[in-house]
Amino acid sequence: MKSYDVLVVGSGAGGSVASMAIRAGLRTALVDRGPPGGTCVNTGCIPSKMLIYPADVIESLRGAERLGVTAGDLSIRFRDIMERMRETRSRNSSFTRSWIQQNTERLDFYEGEGRFLDDHVMEVDGRSMQAEKIFICTGARPAIPPVEGLDGVPYLTNESVLELDSTPADLAIIGGGYVATEYAHFFAAMGTRVTVVQRNRFLVPEEEEEISLALADALGKRMTLLTGTEVTSVRGGSGDIHLYGHDTDTGEDVHVQAGTVLVATGRRSNADTLGLENTEIETDRRGYIVTNEYLETSVENIWAVGDANGRQMFRHAANREASIAWHNATRPEKTAMDYWAVPHAVYSYPQVASVGLTERAARIDHHVLVGKAHYRDIAKGEAMGEERGFAKIIVDKETDRILGFHLIGPQAPILIQEIVNAMNRGDTVEALSGIHIHPSLSEIVPAVLRHLTD
Repeated sequence: MKSYDVLVVGSGAGGSVASMAIRAGLRTALVDRGPPGGTCVNTGCIPSKMLIYPADVIESLRGAERLGVTAGDLSIRFRDIMERMRETRSRNSSFTRSWIQQNTERLDFYEGEGRFLDDHVMEVDGRSMQAEKIFICTGARPAIPPVEGLDGVPYLTNESVLELDSTPADLAIIGGGYVATEYAHFFAAMGTRVTVVQRNRFLVPEEEEEISLALADALGKRMTLLTGTEVTSVRGGSGDIHLYGHDTDTGEDVHVQAGTVLVATGRRSNADTLGLENTEIETDRRGYIVTNEYLETSVENIWAVGDANGRQMFRHAANREASIAWHNATRPEKTAMDYWAVPHAVYSYPQVASVGLTERAARIDHHVLVGKAHYRDIAKGEAMGEERGFAKIIVDKETDRILGFHLIGPQAPILIQEIVNAMNRGDTVEALSGIHIHPSLSEIVPAVLRHLTD
């Protein structure tokens, strides 16, 4: 059995942990079942945005008529769009593999599925190893709901959808969260007839309620949205799939027919593949590894970061967790992971970005002030002909601290960074009142402040 100072399981955010261990001169092992690079590089953030950006361009061209610009007939080369994405995905994954090969003197790479034999002992394809410090960074995979007949039809997930070479004529998407909404935008832009079937009454239900409603209103002009609808059974075969369900309020039967189905009903931790039953590592009722504020598991000198712990399932959060976990593993003083101002974005059309609390959540423990401003209220928004976008801020009335900020509209993921920085510094709302370039979309920030009310 080989012994290591550090064992990292998973090469997504885990790659940065392994890199820090190598730089520290520690004997390091990296275990990954592949492909190298993790979810973000191979099936998540990067490939999906390689697809969604062309969809944004298409929708911008289609909407240019209101500005006096006629784009003419669009020629969409779906296969070229998919190939460009796959080439980038392959290049990024190859970069990770190249980095591994360049560090073989200091890093042992085990390409395979690792399973614990004991708290600090792991086996990969019959090869056993032990390590003083272990970092679990094993990510998550699509969660498939227990719908009758679903396993008997050829459905897509966020992983297999990346292998398509032709545009589906019609597509039913089961789910209404981030993945479902982004791919609904993409395929609708490609010319596919899209139907979204969402059990919750809201699309992206974790968002501010007004944001969810505005997004549904915008997407509803391009596709069919069946919210508050639960799918109970699926029938059919390739090219002719039938979804049966009911309205969750009225009980009325619902039937959707489509040639292709995409299942996007959430994520589940890969922790169940690790043989945790052979350890004292605890998981929660959803299967995610339980960690404390220092990202420590229930076993000493074992940490869990990223989707494996299910705390904030975004790559930028995983990267920060990796740094915090490494700090806590190598320094006498510990640092807690702060999730207060972790932002996120939904790359739908329009785009959505949020940080902090929704108004409903904030009112539970705070007296709040709320400000709202539309893109059309500022000069740049008016120039763009942007009628639907808006921003909303929630402020603690007693302390003037920013509790949350929510945007829907062009460049939302960029505009929100100013708020994220202020919240991470612990600033009051006064920090947002500085001079903003005129005319620019960033003026949406001081605009919301002018409308603060109880």
